Amino acid sequence: MWLTAPRPTSVSVRSGPARLTGRDPELDTIVDVLRQRPAAVLIEGEPGMGRTRLLAEIARRPEFDGGRVLVGACQPLREPFPYGPILEALRSAGDAPLGPLSPVAGVLRPLLPELAEALPPRPEPLADPVAERHRVFRAVRELLTACGPALVLLDDLQWADEGTIDLLRFLAGSMPPELAVVAASRIEPDVRPGAPLRTGPAVHSARVTLGALDVPAVRALAAELLGLPRVTDEFAAKLHECTAGIPFVVEETLRALRDAADRLPVGEVLSDRLLENLEVPVLLREAVTERLSGLPAPAVRLAGAAAVLGVGAEAGVLGELAGLAGDELRAALLATLSAGVLGEVGEVGDSKYGFRHPLARKAVYDTVSGPERALLHAQAIRVLAAQPVPPLTPLARHSRAAGRVDQWRHYAEAAADEAIARGETSRAIDLLQSVLAEPGPAQSDVGRVAGKLSQVALRGFRPDVLGTLEHVLEEVTLPPSVRGSIRLSLGMLLVRTIGQLGRGRLEVERAVGELVDRPDLAARGITLLAQPIDGLTPLSWHELWRARAGEVYDRLDDPELRLALTADRIAAASHVGDPSAWAEFEALSDTVGTVAERVQLARLWCNLADGQAWAGYLDRAQRLVTEGVRRATDAGALYAIGLIQGTRVRLDWVRGQWSGLAETAEQLRGSYPELGPIVMESSLVLGGLAAVRGEFAAAERHLSAASVHAPDRGPIPVVLSAAGVLISVRLATDDVDGACAVADTAVAAAGRKGVWIWAAALVPAAAQAYARAGRWPEADNVVEAFARGIEGRDAPVATAALVAGRAVLLEARGKHLAAATLFDEAASGYGALPMPYPATAMRERAAMCRLAAGNRDAVDELSAAAEAYEQLGATRDAGRCRHQLREHGAWAPSQRGRRGYGSELSPREREVARMLAEGRTNREIADGLFLSPRTVEQHVAKVLRKLGARSRTDVAHKMPADVTTAPAG
Repeated sequence: MWLTAPRPTSVSVRSGPARLTGRDPELDTIVDVLRQRPAAVLIEGEPGMGRTRLLAEIARRPEFDGGRVLVGACQPLREPFPYGPILEALRSAGDAPLGPLSPVAGVLRPLLPELAEALPPRPEPLADPVAERHRVFRAVRELLTACGPALVLLDDLQWADEGTIDLLRFLAGSMPPELAVVAASRIEPDVRPGAPLRTGPAVHSARVTLGALDVPAVRALAAELLGLPRVTDEFAAKLHECTAGIPFVVEETLRALRDAADRLPVGEVLSDRLLENLEVPVLLREAVTERLSGLPAPAVRLAGAAAVLGVGAEAGVLGELAGLAGDELRAALLATLSAGVLGEVGEVGDSKYGFRHPLARKAVYDTVSGPERALLHAQAIRVLAAQPVPPLTPLARHSRAAGRVDQWRHYAEAAADEAIARGETSRAIDLLQSVLAEPGPAQSDVGRVAGKLSQVALRGFRPDVLGTLEHVLEEVTLPPSVRGSIRLSLGMLLVRTIGQLGRGRLEVERAVGELVDRPDLAARGITLLAQPIDGLTPLSWHELWRARAGEVYDRLDDPELRLALTADRIAAASHVGDPSAWAEFEALSDTVGTVAERVQLARLWCNLADGQAWAGYLDRAQRLVTEGVRRATDAGALYAIGLIQGTRVRLDWVRGQWSGLAETAEQLRGSYPELGPIVMESSLVLGGLAAVRGEFAAAERHLSAASVHAPDRGPIPVVLSAAGVLISVRLATDDVDGACAVADTAVAAAGRKGVWIWAAALVPAAAQAYARAGRWPEADNVVEAFARGIEGRDAPVATAALVAGRAVLLEARGKHLAAATLFDEAASGYGALPMPYPATAMRERAAMCRLAAGNRDAVDELSAAAEAYEQLGATRDAGRCRHQLREHGAWAPSQRGRRGYGSELSPREREVARMLAEGRTNREIADGLFLSPRTVEQHVAKVLRKLGARSRTDVAHKMPADVTTAPAG
């Protein structure tokens, strides 16, 4: 028996339709056609593709404001009204004066009583029904002609009566010269669309078939309906997958997610489990139920069987589950296809049938009674297990739904093994987690499953795994080697977690002690402890572990483990500037066989990209990033994929590729909120960008998130770089004491760690702060300690930074010409990497030194620096240079030339508008752009006038889309 399962009481509130998204090309094409009269457009699409929304958008277009817009729609009635949509549209034709009408138009009086006063008297009816019908057609055309410029929008023509279709064909054959008609009709997924209305050669026409939205359009719609500034790529891709990109389904799913926002983490990760727990939106449920209600009983059984099976299947498999065969099965399948309940899924030619999207399946599944579901799940196990290659994940799901727990554990673990072999990390973790969460298995089974989970978890980063592994270690008695293996993975995962570095290293050391009988596993812990990049533990301590790793390596036989230790050794050497690292990498064989070995190679490429970036080999790092992403994706190394995104945004920052970078870094940080390296690296980039914009409060917040005030908790290269940026921020606001306080902490951290190449961004800034404070011993000592620390290291960025630090000291002592020479040398060093922002800063300082020495020719150098800053987007720095040029009596306008902007905002006005939208005062804008208060007042007045803003607070609502404020800190 097929019954509707009882549902809890719920209230669903709709706030009106969302903005039309993803249809701009179609809309623009339609409008272009309709502006050339006469015109006819046919819009077709499967249910839910947004035909009605598109018609409404056409009606609102300003291009049609000068004429009538007449709207009608067909209704799903058993006996449609004759000419229903056309008469509905014509009822409002008399809202404005009509042109002349002949007596024939009077035939419409009984049909359009609303226009009785405007129509001629009704002529005597004709005896011949066909002639009378022809007279009605002529009258409609004459009335449309009398309307002058008119746009007729007709929706849902699939429900139109034959008379309406004939009338439209009559009009299409000889359209009034100022008429445009848009007709929309539904096409079913498995029904070939009909022929379009045939128009005469003088009619401009188009046929538009609406397809599914793409991922960017789904992302935009999600951000709007969820009220978020952005959603992650993963969320958008998953939402697109589970809704098939059908606008109606996307919108209803998002409304359901929004309604459940108090208990679901929307906007970040859209998981299969979340979707399973999500209530099917009311309108979607009603749409599916309506289609089911029109099906014969065998077709309903077939749809229910498909919903329980949950995956696309051949007709015979579905028939076996539903108890159908032969002609009865064929008829039932055709009925479900015709109604759009089922459709062909998979690759073309697979002959598999299922649901277009998971929520449609769930809506049908919910109509099946509980006892019937259990029987169908049990039958599904029998059918699927008999296949030549049994599908393990579906078998696990059906076993659990049928209440067969032991069978479920068997299939779930086997499916996890399969997922691990295929590199499907997330699926494997989900399956193993579910097995461990279910009470009842033997301790030996728990140890085995937890061991698998601990290993595969290292490929990704799932914070929920930490609790599972900790629970197993606390509650289950395990052999030392099993316990040590699980503890080792737990420690390695903790090391990646914000604030858990120390605890993670302690767990790894404990694991190494427990793994005395498993030197192969102990080697993994030893090589992790040899990695120096995190925390304040001195390099010498890590080198002791590195030597021990080398001893263990020679005793290993496992190719994957030997490759893992080799990868870690090369990456660690690269991070500390060891000249041998790159040569060893180039000599390494690139031929591996297993997925595990591919994961290790992907890790190497990603970690080496990070090391080479910190050393200053930026082009090399960029190539490693591109290839590393490809390798990690192929191998399912999710953690490496996430980690390398941090390297990528930092590379874009130092290489001066800032367009859209703040948004990218903000999204990356939101995607991995608990993954320490990514959060801190993204925060460093956001802090650097905020500092360049003069948004110093935001810069402080971001740099604090980069662990600048707690160097023991983060990657030291990030911490020291963040300190360099923060020192510059505080010096820019004349907070010399605050700058020195940051320098004291960071310089002590660099000295304790002992890897000075990571202090390349710190040392010139620290020397500047100490010199301004008159702390000359500290200024000299930090530069000389840096010089000793980088000696013999392979790090071109450190070489450039040393020259910059020495130039800072010379400038501070008034030796301007000597300083200018070194600043030029530093600029060349940074430029060769390339790092355009510090290179430009060095050129600016060289020019300022020469000006201080009385060399007036340096104004050209300073002007060139201003131009370079502007090209980067560093408008505050450019403003500082322009200000200095004015101070030296050498105003140099931008060499790109001046132009008139009319009603558009000039570049300077756009900058002022952005700062106004952020709530800046005139004084703050003047300080940020190095302008006089009077000049700022003039710019503010122009911004208000050009934007039509009533006040300063109204600017944010009036700004063009391409003038954006900075992301919130």
